[in-house]
Amino acid sequence: MKQGGIVKKLWTATALLVLLTLGIATLTQLWLLQKTYYRQQVDRLLEGARGAADAIATDNGTEAVYLQLEGLAGSLQATVFLLNTEGQIIHSTSGSGWGRGMMHGMGMGPRGFGHGMREQFAQVDMDEILAGRPVIYRGHHPMFNTEVITVAAPIEKDGSVMGAVVVNTPLQPIDANLRALQGVSIYSLLFGLLLAALFSWFLSRSLSKPLLQMQEVAKSMAQGDYSKRVRISRDDEIGWLAESLNTLSRELEEKISLLRRVDETRRDFVASVSHELRTPLTIIQGNAEALLDRVVEDPAKQREYLNNILEETLRLRRLANELLDLRKIETGEVDLYKERVDAVSLFTGVVQRMQGLAAEREIHLRLETPQQAVIVEADTDRLGQILINLIENALRFSPAGGEVLVKLMEGKNEIIAEVRDNGPGIPEDEQKFIWDKFYKVDKSRSRSVSGTGLGLAIVKHLVELHGGAVTLFSKPGQGTTFRFTIPK
Repeated sequence: MKQGGIVKKLWTATALLVLLTLGIATLTQLWLLQKTYYRQQVDRLLEGARGAADAIATDNGTEAVYLQLEGLAGSLQATVFLLNTEGQIIHSTSGSGWGRGMMHGMGMGPRGFGHGMREQFAQVDMDEILAGRPVIYRGHHPMFNTEVITVAAPIEKDGSVMGAVVVNTPLQPIDANLRALQGVSIYSLLFGLLLAALFSWFLSRSLSKPLLQMQEVAKSMAQGDYSKRVRISRDDEIGWLAESLNTLSRELEEKISLLRRVDETRRDFVASVSHELRTPLTIIQGNAEALLDRVVEDPAKQREYLNNILEETLRLRRLANELLDLRKIETGEVDLYKERVDAVSLFTGVVQRMQGLAAEREIHLRLETPQQAVIVEADTDRLGQILINLIENALRFSPAGGEVLVKLMEGKNEIIAEVRDNGPGIPEDEQKFIWDKFYKVDKSRSRSVSGTGLGLAIVKHLVELHGGAVTLFSKPGQGTTFRFTIPK
């Protein structure tokens, strides 16, 4: 555990709080216990003295009175004295060492004992007794030379006080019992503190564990690792914080991954554009320098060089136009101007315009359509662009003497179009990449049949803008079929 860590701080704070609470509670309990215990002892003695006083007031038998006092002394474990209204000791229980009839044994008359004996009961206020009120005293007793509790209850008969019953009991046994009870309270305090310390330790650990996990996840995020998560199943503030951190980590991971893909795509895009530009520029430069340096004197050869320059210039222009189109499509800047159009007429017109390119490459271009009109709501120019790109792609890869079939079919809620060639086909492991910008299956094909690598990417975006989908079916050596659907 780190110095000053949250576990140590939380444990210390909890332990101190429990110590303070239990300490105050225990001190209060000890104080209340002492007061309550002494009050109970006094009440017990006073109740016994009153009971004896009432019994003496109703019983005139001397022996019965003495037996009553002896029984009281035994039950209270105290010394009991019987005093008259003058404060003279009429009788004391055997526990005091003074026998009955002691006055005569000491040569005292009926008026009682001398001044020294009166001092032994100075704590008994006879005026209070004669007024019918009990007397309670706690302190040192000279007769017993120890700390005692003295209780005196008046003996009342026919409305007058005829004496008092005095009960003395030493404090030492009472204090011993009280200390035993107080010891139990103190031991309970120590045991409670131990349990509280252990509980607060485990509580601190349970609270700090998810926080330490979150710290590790935060460190990993700072180092670029967004894959770690906080494993926690708490439904409280700590659990909510952990879930927020996991959400942040997931979102950062997704965004960083997206940024990396975007950056990788950007690098690939720049490299691909550079590659696409380098070859035509090199051809244009070489042919232009040859003409300027008069390396070629033959007019037919010069015309061939100029045709090469024109062809590569048109290629660059087509690349620039397709790049602009693709950027507009990807950024959502292309608006479709949909209208009701006859797909049969549109497909027929496009195929007729492409017949010249097909004848130049000695490829048979054939169209199959329904006999009746097929009406669809679409952008005429963009739908034509989709079909032109697919036909150009098929003508580019079909061998001389081959065939390209364009087929239009009508579904219940959509039109279905296919462009099929009998070219070399596309390997299955490369089919998912052909929609990427600048991706080319045949890396070694000649410049005469190579395109910009953007046509199929544009086709996919335009079809999806119409709410349709485009797929391909191809096997190496068996040609390729592109199929797209457009909702009617």
